Amino acid sequence: EDLLEISRLDSGVERADLTRVELGRAVERAVAAAAAGSGTSPDAGPAPSVRVVRDTVVVTDRRRLDRILANLLLNAGKHGRPPVEVTVEGPVVVVRDHGPGYPPELIERGPQRFRTGDPGRGRGHGLGLTIVMGQAAVLEIVVGFANAPDGGAVTTLRLPVGRTPEGN
Repeated sequence: EDLLEISRLDSGVERADLTRVELGRAVERAVAAAAAGSGTSPDAGPAPSVRVVRDTVVVTDRRRLDRILANLLLNAGKHGRPPVEVTVEGPVVVVRDHGPGYPPELIERGPQRFRTGDPGRGRGHGLGLTIVMGQAAVLEIVVGFANAPDGGAVTTLRLPVGRTPEGN
């Protein structure tokens, strides 16, 4: 399924179904759904937390945004360590874990499908983050990958502002 999704994203035929969305509430729902559907064991750590510093209304495709967040949370759960924190501040969403962080080549070049990074660090960056980038491109979301100074991977999503839903 992931390969088919990447193929559709690569083909450039994917179109966003844009609508007005309260970003904070949408992120809270997406994180709750991702945590409920992750099937992680009780010893996997606490569910990701969401902090809405400043809410805003954005025009986006909620289904695609949900997919982006689910993949980022799956990546954090698989390769990072708790706590996983999601922060919404205006049109910016930050997902942070407290694991070993992203490999330098991912930060420099972005996700490369079928690459697993440094096996000694236990980090992968393959299809899940490639899908994040593809879905973000459809939504015109700018994605940044970094490491926190005190450890952990940090992914920043900057949603576009000032656009209107299609047909309006």
